[in-house]
Amino acid sequence: MLATMLQDFVCELEAQVEQWAQELWRTLDLAKLEEELNERMQCLYGGVVGQVLTELLSEPSYLEALRRLGGRRGMRFKEYRRVTVRVGQGPGIEVVAPYFVKAGAKRGRKKRGPNGRGAQLGLEVLGFIGRCSARLVSEVVQMAVLCPSFEVAHQVLGRRGIGLDVKTLRRLCRDVGEKGLPHRGVIALTGSEELRGQTLVIGIDGGRLRERRPKRGRKQGGQKRQGYHTEWKEPKLFTLYLLNAQGQVVKEFAPLHDGTMQDHEGLFAVLEQYLQALDLGGLEKIVFCGDGAPWIWSGVEDLLSRCNVPAEQVYQVLDYPHAKQNLQELVELLPAPLKQAGTLAKRWKNWLWQGDLPRIYDSLCRVLSGKKKTQMLKKWQNYFERNASRMQYERFRQAAVPCGSGCVESAIRRVINLRLKAPGTFWTQDMAECFLFLRSQLLSGRWDTFIHNVARLIRQWIEPLPQLNILEELYELPQAA
Repeated sequence: MLATMLQDFVCELEAQVEQWAQELWRTLDLAKLEEELNERMQCLYGGVVGQVLTELLSEPSYLEALRRLGGRRGMRFKEYRRVTVRVGQGPGIEVVAPYFVKAGAKRGRKKRGPNGRGAQLGLEVLGFIGRCSARLVSEVVQMAVLCPSFEVAHQVLGRRGIGLDVKTLRRLCRDVGEKGLPHRGVIALTGSEELRGQTLVIGIDGGRLRERRPKRGRKQGGQKRQGYHTEWKEPKLFTLYLLNAQGQVVKEFAPLHDGTMQDHEGLFAVLEQYLQALDLGGLEKIVFCGDGAPWIWSGVEDLLSRCNVPAEQVYQVLDYPHAKQNLQELVELLPAPLKQAGTLAKRWKNWLWQGDLPRIYDSLCRVLSGKKKTQMLKKWQNYFERNASRMQYERFRQAAVPCGSGCVESAIRRVINLRLKAPGTFWTQDMAECFLFLRSQLLSGRWDTFIHNVARLIRQWIEPLPQLNILEELYELPQAA
């Protein structure tokens, strides 16, 4: 049947070539020809995939493997059902797939909860999500995550022949995010990352977005909707990348980004998942970079103790441009003649680079008095004195340790600001968490690995894959029989 399909397709193309050539000469519209040819190719694509799927889903040995999988999940095979699936960019394909339902309760016990809940295990094992193939889901979710809105993603996908509505796009994003979120830290790893002898840099920062929270109480007369609050929230994000012994970025290691809507304790819990998934034993140094926000540094010590990292390998670095910016606030307190001369400010910046904060403090005390000195003392205690050990920039540079947090600030802009902070955009907490995770995987360059591992989470029950050994060890996934 497949051979006949291909022969008919080739014969049809041969008959059309001369007609297409004449039409192109008449209209000079190559785009129309490409569009028509693409539609024909997608129909062939769907036909071939549908034939292959039909043969696999009707294979007795495949059904037996699915029965074993269903037994581990408390499900039993019920029947073969006709279902329409989508693959690639072609139209829906109708296949007959094995349908499983939850196993019945033991005799004498009445089952509670909704009945009739089942699953297309034969399709799930192949990576289908919401009756869409893993490749189609990957393309659709990437577009939804990158475009400024779901509506724009719907329009772009429609021009490419993928006719999914906005509601389906949103549901697929949520489904993919829910499958990956429980496995943060390992779902984007290949298992072959080499960290021995390198420096791991961990940048931490916060962004801003508007959270959508429904209003309580009764809906007022004349209102169509209850309405919602749109308060500003601070999503927290971190990035991990590697440096070699010379302090240069290791380009073979794609950076790891992730963010959360939780508080700082939740951020460090997510970060701990990533550190546990990586082999920290062979690292030369671990560097934490960030600005002066107290929450960034409050959980570092506890995190390192839980990860069994020696203190002598750890560097805590406060971003140098932020330190200069806060020093400039003290410069503004100077009398006008000293501030205009600029010599004192230049001297303070040199001492800041050298980490000689006591000299800056003594100089400030000599030139300031009264109310301005009180302001200076408050700023000094809250910022400079508290972070003195993190401002030894000359020593950091000699140790080939970065003195700035530009990498995580760039990630804040690309992951959060360009999509989640868009004007007029409001997010529920769950959807914001999902998009922070998905955009982090995509913009870090690890999307293909992430999607493949999501598809393998189910497939490994039947065929254990060596790439998922790290998942099995960390999350104790059951081994296939």
